Amino acid sequence: MLKQYFKQAIGMLRENLLVNAISILGTALSIAMIMVIVILMQVKLTGYSPESARGRMLFIYGTSAIARNESTSNNGGMSARIVKECLYAMQTPEAVSASFTEERAVSLPAKRLFEEYTIRYTDPGCWKVFDYNFVDGKPFTESDFDSAIPVAVITKELADKLFGGEEPVGRTIVIDYADYRVCGVVKPVSRAARDAFSHIWVPYTCHTGKYTYARAENLSGYFNAVMLARSSNDFDAVRKELAQKVAQINAGQKEYDLSFGPNPYDRLDILAGSRGVRKVDLKEYLMNTGALLLFLLLVPALNLTSVVQSSVRKRQSEMGLRKAFGATKGTLVMQVLSENMVITFFGGIIGLLLSVGLFFLGKSILLGANMAVTSEMLLQPGLFAAALLFAFVLNILSAALPAFNISRQQIVDALTDK
Repeated sequence: MLKQYFKQAIGMLRENLLVNAISILGTALSIAMIMVIVILMQVKLTGYSPESARGRMLFIYGTSAIARNESTSNNGGMSARIVKECLYAMQTPEAVSASFTEERAVSLPAKRLFEEYTIRYTDPGCWKVFDYNFVDGKPFTESDFDSAIPVAVITKELADKLFGGEEPVGRTIVIDYADYRVCGVVKPVSRAARDAFSHIWVPYTCHTGKYTYARAENLSGYFNAVMLARSSNDFDAVRKELAQKVAQINAGQKEYDLSFGPNPYDRLDILAGSRGVRKVDLKEYLMNTGALLLFLLLVPALNLTSVVQSSVRKRQSEMGLRKAFGATKGTLVMQVLSENMVITFFGGIIGLLLSVGLFFLGKSILLGANMAVTSEMLLQPGLFAAALLFAFVLNILSAALPAFNISRQQIVDALTDK
């Protein structure tokens, strides 16, 4: 019976081509608008390489060194001492990585180049926290890090620019007049993965200027950090252990106390806009932006509902005629629903493709300039299925109610469009 309904639905689409084309387009536009919002949220929230484990990550973007005898504080990154004594000493996280970045010109030994790239000065924990895709070579080791050996991991894109098609591993690049040997090559990383993004990764022990720099009784420096919990259920335990480490450090301080403030943040905090030592409450974020998001979702939803209801009402006389020839209420309602499911299916496919196109057109506005978007970020079948299901539910409700009301009318009233 269902197969027959869908055969009839396809036939009706062909008979009323213009009207149904408008219905499909309306459905496609509605789903496209919903999907653009969904894609934007998933780029900022869901995990993808090299931040596949975002759901288990905690981020430290700042610390405060608070003077004991004055109402002043130094806000910023942490020193290498705090990284070692506080973060590296923790047992609860699965892995910890600290780093800082700089924009520096990268050259070749025999050729002076002037284009700047992002250099991430980091540690071996970087390769445990993030899942970079190595296409050649390997990451620098704990021994390289401890010995401050000038080695570097670079992106495939940069390797192609510097060396063309030649083998990059073992070659030398120049950063700030210092030679670094390339030990590994990874796939390019999107700026959307901002805590993993870079063009080059080197041991931070090679940058003695910032590595050894400290102020406020050796509490403040340049480092931020990412901690990988064994499970999101461990977040409270990680925060508790971090507080214990801070208390131990402060017990030996004379002039300043260390504070991580609201750090570390989880991915929902980051989505809400938390940064540094300023945490944006998720409820506040939802209150401020929820109305706008709800409006953007309701507009296509109401548009979709209006299109469906209008198309059903236009068929009132047709349904009255079919009822006169013996069609039951259930048959009429099922026929309308099957037709609208077919419309929703075609509209959903078109809407998905349209949403990707609209997202790329407005990418610089939505995410910022020079933000690469990969297929891994966009291809989230579960989210598309949820959006399509949302459209199906709207279509069913929008079509079933008027169809049910029409099916209950007297034949004469239906035929005369009363």
